[in-house]
Amino acid sequence: MLEYSADAAVKSAMARAHAERGQVLKQAWTWLFGKRPAPALRPKVSRWA
Repeated sequence: MLEYSADAAVKSAMARAHAERGQVLKQAWTWLFGKRPAPALRPKVSRWA
């Protein structure tokens, strides 16, 4: 990791932001690739038939 000079408040804020970004990324992956309920199977009949 890159070394930087910052006080304890900045370091804790950066750690908190990193954890929050991780949670958002995890939620995004779950939303994209999570299990979704299968659509209801209904016969596709044309209204015009």
